[in-house]
Amino acid sequence: MQNNKKSVFQAMVSVSGIIVIAKILGFVKRMVTANAFGATIQTDLISISEDLITNIDYLLIQTLSTAFVPTYIVLNTKNPKDSKRFTSNVIKVFLIITMAVALTVIAIGPVIAKILAPSYTPELTARLTVYIRIFAPCIIILIELAVFNSLLKANEIFVPGEMVSIHWSIILISLVLIIGNVVGPDTIVIGFYGYAIFNLIFLTIVSRQYWRIERGNPFKDPAIRQMLKMMGPLILGYSALFINQQVDKIIVSGMSAGTITAMSYATVLSNLITTYMGSLCGVLFTYITKHVAEKADEDASELALKSLKQLVTLLLPISVLTVMNAHDIVTIVFGHGKFDDTAINSCSLALIGYGCIFVPYILREMFNRFQYAYGDSKRPMINSAISIALNIVLSIILSRWLGVLGVTLATSISVLLCGLLNILSARKKNQYLKFGKLLKSVPQWLIGAVLCITVSILGQNLLSQVHTLIRFAAITVTGLAIYALINFSAVKSLVKGVFHKG
Repeated sequence: MQNNKKSVFQAMVSVSGIIVIAKILGFVKRMVTANAFGATIQTDLISISEDLITNIDYLLIQTLSTAFVPTYIVLNTKNPKDSKRFTSNVIKVFLIITMAVALTVIAIGPVIAKILAPSYTPELTARLTVYIRIFAPCIIILIELAVFNSLLKANEIFVPGEMVSIHWSIILISLVLIIGNVVGPDTIVIGFYGYAIFNLIFLTIVSRQYWRIERGNPFKDPAIRQMLKMMGPLILGYSALFINQQVDKIIVSGMSAGTITAMSYATVLSNLITTYMGSLCGVLFTYITKHVAEKADEDASELALKSLKQLVTLLLPISVLTVMNAHDIVTIVFGHGKFDDTAINSCSLALIGYGCIFVPYILREMFNRFQYAYGDSKRPMINSAISIALNIVLSIILSRWLGVLGVTLATSISVLLCGLLNILSARKKNQYLKFGKLLKSVPQWLIGAVLCITVSILGQNLLSQVHTLIRFAAITVTGLAIYALINFSAVKSLVKGVFHKG
């Protein structure tokens, strides 16, 4: 168990370092594109199209990865040859599936465009259709990329998969600087293809020792049928999430031009945290799955609860400071060039809603995966569907009074509900999963959060004439320092865990 703890921490530290670099470059990427292209109707069209494809890929990638890892681990433990045959069949199966999906998207492009943006004129709908069809073939590339990424994770190799984002940022930044003035916003499309193709080649090479293409009908493989059976409920759950995201886009498309782009930039800022947490949950999923496979339920619960305490301690002040200082954050990161005051205000409102999502997100993701480790994909799907139904209703209602803030706030509320439902479901899987010890930390968390709010309000008032970057830095450093003092024992444990060498 002690050696396993070391492995988990080492993997998390390695992944954390790569993610920090990736997110810094991701910020630079978005700053460069915001400065070069602003928030216009054309960037809205590209954003809608790109998001459609990435959401379809997200649906397939999440279901693939979640079902692939436990199936592969079990096969590889028994016979490595079986795991290689299984990987070969997965590659072939998803090549067939994604080709069908891509062709379907191309064929019904006009219908999809009308559904995604019903308020658009026929001319804008036609332009949106073109972009949807251009992006569609990327589905095939990205899913095959995800197969190799999942294969590496199943073998406890996490860094190459996180390098994908770094490559994307470097490619797009380079293209914007070289051809952005000539090609305009369509540079984003070229960059998307460049990122997809380059990373597919990269992960294919890195994972080459773990796979080989073999002859035979992949659908006759019992492991494939088992994986596809597990993916059924997962696809339903993530499909509901996909529908919810598209409903949000439909609602926002009826607002002023550029609002969709502004919301997408707010998503980028919130993804700085959620993507990081999702990657760490991916690391934990591998080790929790191994504990479950070894019938070590107590170790699985201990790892989950300890990680949850540390992550909540880390995320809560970040969430509070993000919500309270959203306008300053957006101004610092994107408030340059063609990204005007209207875009800044829209993006800030969206970020306030998304800033509430960080702690609920870790609850949802960690205990989603905890249930997947036990082979249960049905209950998480039901929990997701319930929360998404709430999300859609709240988005429609709150958007009428709060605009884009109502849409993003509804997302955070629904994620919280899903997280709580997942906790209740996960406790039924593992009798050792008890939250009594975590409740002792709640008063300290709340006091620290209130003090962060107080520091933000005072800082905004007292430093109103100070440069935005200096004001935000002063508020953040002071708020985090006070929070750390209030939660000293938990922060000390977190730091020891991260830098544990033993």
